[in-house]
Amino acid sequence: MLLNLYCRHGSHCSGGRALHAMSYEADELRRSWKKCSCPIYASGTLKGRFKRRNTERTSWEEARALAKVWEDAGSWNPSATVEEPLALAPVPEPAVQPATDGRVTVARAIEAFTADFEEHAATNTRKTYTLLLKKMKAFSDARGFVMLDQWGPIDVREFRSSWGVKPQTAAKDMSTVKAFFEFCLSNEWLTRNPARLVKNPRGRDAADRRNEQKLPFSDDELRKMYDACETKYGKQEVKWSRSIHYQHARGEYARYHYKWSGQDLADFISVSVYTGLRISDVTTFHIDRMLSTGEIQVRTTKAGTHVYTWVPEWLQERIRARASEFGPYIFGQHQTSDMNVVTDVWRRKMKRPWSLCGPWTAKPTAHRFRHTFARILLQPPGVGVRDVAELLGNTEQMVRKHYAAWIPERQDRLTAVLRAAFSEKPKTEADRNA
Repeated sequence: MLLNLYCRHGSHCSGGRALHAMSYEADELRRSWKKCSCPIYASGTLKGRFKRRNTERTSWEEARALAKVWEDAGSWNPSATVEEPLALAPVPEPAVQPATDGRVTVARAIEAFTADFEEHAATNTRKTYTLLLKKMKAFSDARGFVMLDQWGPIDVREFRSSWGVKPQTAAKDMSTVKAFFEFCLSNEWLTRNPARLVKNPRGRDAADRRNEQKLPFSDDELRKMYDACETKYGKQEVKWSRSIHYQHARGEYARYHYKWSGQDLADFISVSVYTGLRISDVTTFHIDRMLSTGEIQVRTTKAGTHVYTWVPEWLQERIRARASEFGPYIFGQHQTSDMNVVTDVWRRKMKRPWSLCGPWTAKPTAHRFRHTFARILLQPPGVGVRDVAELLGNTEQMVRKHYAAWIPERQDRLTAVLRAAFSEKPKTEADRNA
């Protein structure tokens, strides 16, 4: 069937459904379903024209018969003799429908998946999933897909192509599509996951971006940032004398329209580098995180135990000084609860000192402070990968995968293997005498 049928409930729904809520014929199979007299709508594309239309029927059999007339005519506006065939002739008896064998509609699957992730997903995750599922529902309506098993790998590829986003964004959204079909597969609504057969395109640019995200700041880059915060941030050169405008003056003056000083940004950098916290945790850093002995809580394990890291005494004093000046939230208490807004404000703040540090070989981001924390811990010999993984909240495999270049024991082991392998291999006469 080309058209998709659904019931759209009104304000006086006898079944108690919310205004404009939608349900499908499969929903009425549930025992708890309470029938109502709300009209059934048809949606779909006929001859390139997408439309939603009220069938003015409350029976699914009658609505299917009228939708069949529209489909046969290939138009939403057939002639008068075709417009109201059900008024001129009795509704034909519906043919015996074969068993659906547990087939589920696309709308029913999206509704169930939405109810599942809304219980435990974070705000950003819910927003991302909701927007993508709306696109999927619109794509299904445009294709005339009613049942979930009508989706195939080619449809998933064409759905991905319709987004018009960069490959990196498409790869992230594809993970959501795969999670949706995996959810359907676990409920035995599908026999296979069509999205699993669709591979993300791999390119050199995408690989470069992934590697760039794992690149930590060097010690020289950290010194440049601290220097910019101390001597350059919030200041600019005097271009003229304030008293005699034609006489140039030397020196600098502070730009007081910056609410936060260079010291504030330097403290933000220090807390980020010495704790390895993500930007969302740094911006909402509470003084209660730090114990009197200098340990700072970085995360809580699944078992409910706390994991602490230690920071130097000078940073402890800076944190206490900020708490006495700004309150328990050392970087200010935000009026909004939207973490996107909070973190975006500090990302914009950090762009100013970064712009004062000269050209960068790799784009500076706030998350690179976390990679710098891992690099500082892994560089000294004798540091266990398990300890660093516990502080970061990652597995040992993830730490080795992303930070292998900073693990000395790995390079020492590889060097020993190469030395043993090539020590007895043939050489030239000059090399043997060397």
